[in-house]
Amino acid sequence: MNPKRTAIIIGAFLLLTLGGCATIGQLIQKPEITFDSLGTRDMSLLDGTFLFRFNVSNPNPVGVHLGDILYDLDINGKRLVSSQLSHGIDLAASGTSPLEIPVTINYLDFFNSLAQMAGTDQLDYRLSGSAAVGPFRIPYSSSGKLDVPKLPDITVDNIKIDSFSLTGAKLKLTLGMKNPNAFAMKMDGLEYAARLGDVKLAEGKANMNTALGANGRSLMDLDLNLNFLELGRSARTLLSGSSAPCRLTGNMLTNTPTGTQKIPFAFDGNVPFTK
Repeated sequence: MNPKRTAIIIGAFLLLTLGGCATIGQLIQKPEITFDSLGTRDMSLLDGTFLFRFNVSNPNPVGVHLGDILYDLDINGKRLVSSQLSHGIDLAASGTSPLEIPVTINYLDFFNSLAQMAGTDQLDYRLSGSAAVGPFRIPYSSSGKLDVPKLPDITVDNIKIDSFSLTGAKLKLTLGMKNPNAFAMKMDGLEYAARLGDVKLAEGKANMNTALGANGRSLMDLDLNLNFLELGRSARTLLSGSSAPCRLTGNMLTNTPTGTQKIPFAFDGNVPFTK
């Protein structure tokens, strides 16, 4: 609705009712803010944005503006964030409008170590605050649980032998990366070191451009060029079989405002060869 037209309607409404000596508080009913749902956005291994969604019901026959929206977020009883939304919202007349409060948190702000984080499933939260409509401040709150991200499980599914000769081989290691979380998770890359039996095959770094799907499993291929003259006869002997014990160790990488964080991983298992 046009702001000038809204002002005229409100003014007429007040003139018609002020004759009865009513106060503004009696003429305008307070909107109500109720919690609706909790969502997520841009989740990674160590941080992410939680979306606290509310419904704002306006019982008045004219639209009003909800502004000066303040909020505090407590995690496990500790104040983590005190802030204010950069914008307000216009409330429809005699209707309900959505309000979303995004809050980004870094899990290392309240875990002493990655081991402590890995051993925790959920965190208690309380989000509270208030918003302004005309002369009123309207309080709101929500409390519940925040899921702590579980680290992906990384395995070596198989090793494809693309070429094999007396002096070397070209291999493709197919990694499986399972995301056990109910939300997509961003991971920026891997540092890795691969071994077959007692033979060190290769080490390196691989970048990732796509997020791991919610409750999904993704594949990544690592291309390796082996030189048997450097690795020795045992490497050639291992690859002559149908499978071999494989060990893959390294770090999952996630970029944060303070730099790249590294989270260790390890896989041990017997891996089949394909050609």
